[in-house]
Amino acid sequence: MKLPFPRERHYSIWSRIFVVAFAILFAAFVYYFDQVWGFISHLASLASPFFLGFAIAFLLVPVQRRFESVFRRFIFRRKERPRATRALATLMSILLLLALVYIFMKIMVPQMINSIKSIVGYVSSFLTTNKDKLNQLLLKYDFLSFDGDELVVAWENIVSSQIKNITTLLNNLVLITSTIVNFLYKLLVGLITAFYILLDKDRLAAQIKKIGYSLMRRERIEELIFWTRKANRIFAGFISGKIVDSAIIGVICYLGMLIFGMEYPMLISLIIGVTNLIPFFGPFIGWAPCALILLLVNPMSALWFSLFVLFLQQLDGNVIGPHILGDYVGVSALSIMIAIVIGSGLFGFTGMVLSVPLYALGYAFVRTIIYSRLRKRGLPTETEKYVHAPEELKTEGAGEET
Repeated sequence: MKLPFPRERHYSIWSRIFVVAFAILFAAFVYYFDQVWGFISHLASLASPFFLGFAIAFLLVPVQRRFESVFRRFIFRRKERPRATRALATLMSILLLLALVYIFMKIMVPQMINSIKSIVGYVSSFLTTNKDKLNQLLLKYDFLSFDGDELVVAWENIVSSQIKNITTLLNNLVLITSTIVNFLYKLLVGLITAFYILLDKDRLAAQIKKIGYSLMRRERIEELIFWTRKANRIFAGFISGKIVDSAIIGVICYLGMLIFGMEYPMLISLIIGVTNLIPFFGPFIGWAPCALILLLVNPMSALWFSLFVLFLQQLDGNVIGPHILGDYVGVSALSIMIAIVIGSGLFGFTGMVLSVPLYALGYAFVRTIIYSRLRKRGLPTETEKYVHAPEELKTEGAGEET
């Protein structure tokens, strides 16, 4: 069939049609953004159990490998049974996770609830005892002051209103039951998804690679596989290592507070351990509320706790952290700080935790491109060689930056 226009204009016309169609779709997306975003949010909510399962499987991969190594050494050393080893290691990894969750709920949660109740009661007693001094302090510095018992009444109203809210929540059995059932459903589906991902992860990876080889050129798909493996090493090393590191810091904090006789060791150690997941800012974020709690109870405990947290931060930054995490990040402290600030502003706590490995992956990608271009031009890759550039820059064989 003869084209009604020259062949050289055929591709140009189709490219323009594509641009116009894309512009129309983009305008429709912007105009119906609320509806589209609501649909995407609904899909994400439906898929959240599977996201949870993927996250659980991602975190349990190192545990599964350890179990597989133990089973191959002691149980299946005479005759290898890969499927049985994988299934048994996967089951033991899931059971270990459930055991840790049960221990946390059984031991830590009641102690934290008692600590919170004690803190609320102490604050009420503190305000009642020192209401006159607090009122004089507020008057002295031109803050709003309360006459008589208004400060105590205000605090008691806050506490009583929260108690009423909790009571209302507890009375609404249907809502609580629905929430619990929904949580258990997502947890169950997530655990089942994690089990099957861990059980067939090699086959799933092979199927994805087969699809990639069928759709892309071999050089491109192998480059994509290389960067996928590198991303997995960075994320797995950083996240799992950071969890272990934070758990160790939390345990050390708990034991240290018990030894020194500080108040609320379980609650404060949990706060320190969780906030330690945040790189760079974590110790300072955890220290502030904990020091304030101790300051209300015992100022000397707050002072000793501040010194103890400073010691923990140095121990973690110079001994425990580098030993566990290794050199997964390899970027400067300033760039880590910038990445955390941007990540927290966009995605909250999750962004603060994931911003560092994401930045490390982007840094590795950009560095690879830069090093490749420098080698093609016969230039060195060591940063020190560019301190006095261009006067003393020599064209030479490229080496690796340490």
